[in-house]
Order: sequence, then structure tokens, then C-alpha cells
Amino acid sequence: MNFLEGNSTDICSTRYLTLFMNQEFSMPHSISPNHPTYVSLRKIFSQIASLYNKEMIGYEIALKSLFLQTIFLLLQYSEKILFETGGLSEKLKYVLDYIELHYSESISVSDLAKLCYFSDYHFMRFFKKHIGMTCVEYINNLRLEKSVELFKQRNDSILEVSLSVGFHNPSYFHRAFKKKYHMTPRSFIKELNTGRAASASAEVTRNCPL
Repeated sequence: MNFLEGNSTDICSTRYLTLFMNQEFSMPHSISPNHPTYVSLRKIFSQIASLYNKEMIGYEIALKSLFLQTIFLLLQYSEKILFETGGLSEKLKYVLDYIELHYSESISVSDLAKLCYFSDYHFMRFFKKHIGMTCVEYINNLRLEKSVELFKQRNDSILEVSLSVGFHNPSYFHRAFKKKYHMTPRSFIKELNTGRAASASAEVTRNCPL
């Protein structure tokens, strides 16, 4: 994309290439022989291969022209225009809902990217832009919050909680928990139990005054 883009005032860059690079609209990615662009694209790709192999003087200019022709042809058959924020919002909501349902399972960036029909690279940029953190950070943060909920439900087994929220490495869970809550899981459980004991004692005192 750096090869194709012009300067910030180039209408082709601002109106099409930047949006294409940011995955803000989708174009056909599988061209079968019966597709209207098949013959033209096949011819263009043949020219691209020939120019690249021969490396004639000025071949980069011709390559740029052919790549732009390719984008022009595909633009005519865009499946869905997503210039409106609603389309992107729906994609993001779908991803977040998926994470909420599957946080206890193994989730890869590729899995999430496929939900949006994005490449891994563009999905990571898209997610961080709208959420303010990487998808891995978001998933870990959600898992840690879920672990706190389980500890509050009197589940004192750190290993069991770690596994049930999706952390299959107890040491990593320990480090991540301490980083977020500034205490170890064991210390957190101890504080919870101390608080419960104090509450129970206060309740007894209220019910049985001296």
C-alpha cells in the first residue's frame, strides 16, 4: 500500500486507498472464471509478472498503474460498503459478544479476524483503534475480571479458577492478576476471607448485643 499511495492531498489516496487499507469496505477476494473481472484481471496479472521479471527501466511506474487498475476493477464489485460507522460497530459488537461467550476457551487473533473478514494485521489495528487496547489485553482483562467473580463466589482454588477462565498457565495467571490488582490471587482470597469474617462478626454482634 505504501507503494500505491500518494501524498495526503491525493484524491485517490484519501477517497479509496486509505479506506481500502483500513478495511473499511470489502472487495471480492475469490475470482472464479465466470466472474466479470476474471479475463481482465488475468491479463493484468500476466503483465505484472512479466514486468516484474524483466525489470525494465521505469517498470515500477507500469506496475503501479496495473495495481491501481486491479483495485479499480474490484471496486466495481464491492460486496458491501462500510463507510458508515454502523457497519464497523456491528463488526466490533459481534467480536466482543464472541469473546464474552468463549473467553474460557483458546481464542486466537486469527479466529477473531475471520469473524470480520479482516487480515490479522488489519484486525489488530481495527480493534486497538476502537477499544484502546489490543485484543489479547482485552481478553486477559476479561478473564481476570471473571476470576474475581469466581473468588467472590467462595471458590478458593486458584488453579481451578485459572483454568475455568481460560488461563492454562497458572504462573501467567499469577503474574497477570498481580499486575492488574496489585496483589497475588492468594492475597486477594485472604482479604476476601478477612472481610467475610469481619462481616460475620459484626452481624453476630448486632444480633446478640451485650
